[in-house]
Amino acid sequence: MSNSEIKNPVLVYDLDYILYAAGFAGEKRSIEATHKPTGDVFSFSNRTEMYGKGKEIGGWLKETNEARVKSNLSPFNIEDFEIVDIQAAEPLANVLHTVKAMVETPIEALEASKMVGFIGGKGKPLWRWERATLWEYKGNRKDALAPIYKQDIVDYLIKKYNVTIVNDGKEADDRVIMESYQKSSHIVVGVDKDVRGNPVLSYNPNYPEEGILDGRGFGNIYWDDKKKDVKGAGRIFFYWQWLYGDDVDNYRANCASSKKWGKKSAFNVLANCRTDVEAFEVIRDAYKTLYPEEIEVEGWRGDKIKIDWLYVANEIWDMARMWRYENDYVTASEVLSKYKLI
Repeated sequence: MSNSEIKNPVLVYDLDYILYAAGFAGEKRSIEATHKPTGDVFSFSNRTEMYGKGKEIGGWLKETNEARVKSNLSPFNIEDFEIVDIQAAEPLANVLHTVKAMVETPIEALEASKMVGFIGGKGKPLWRWERATLWEYKGNRKDALAPIYKQDIVDYLIKKYNVTIVNDGKEADDRVIMESYQKSSHIVVGVDKDVRGNPVLSYNPNYPEEGILDGRGFGNIYWDDKKKDVKGAGRIFFYWQWLYGDDVDNYRANCASSKKWGKKSAFNVLANCRTDVEAFEVIRDAYKTLYPEEIEVEGWRGDKIKIDWLYVANEIWDMARMWRYENDYVTASEVLSKYKLI
């Protein structure tokens, strides 16, 4: 949909992306690693530079250990180092200028009449965090650093744009959908891919060439130009998230399965579906393949849980699905039952 098709729209911002993107853009980050046995201190741009990424040791640590082994010295272990994050911020005024530009560029591009904004707060625990039993929702982010100027940015956004802090257990993602649902003049502005699978109009300022996306129909899914991630919009995009998961938010369809399953697996299952019922049928069958029988697993809280395919399908549905209005709780079981698929 072209940007000119909707006259004087209301833009509804998920401002969390601006809060973090502008905040981190305004600071230089590095790490200092102290070798505890000797007290020697080493500086690196990040952890990847120091010891690589993933399960295999890489980076400086790999090269250093290879040299030490050749010299008949014992290799270093990651555990031998105390690592401290270093954050050096530029002037606050520069950061707030970036925030202002990130808010107002879409307003100008879409010729908006008004903006409404939401920021995630720290009131009640997140509903999805409380709901999750298999993997901790966003558990891979709990040790992540916040921008130095995080609160300054929040205060600025509240004062200048009168934005709302979400403190009721929902997330800013939910509130932008709730604010825009069934409103043809409202456009969600944000970079989170979750919005693509919801029945609203949306605009991603990181991909302005896509224009305004319409998620109100069945939609489509496709691979990006680099064939690294799935894009699209509409219900089929939500179904893809339900069948794959979200690495950023830490939930996966195969989280308790021994079978290999990735983005491509979920895409291939759904690529030829043209109706909701077709999608529900192949999703059901895929979950049954991942969990052919009931098993007992240990949940992220340490408790023992008996699960089957429907248990996991319900949990991942809840992790992926955004609320459209208050008390909008619908389970995967209810939907599958409606179409006589269970």
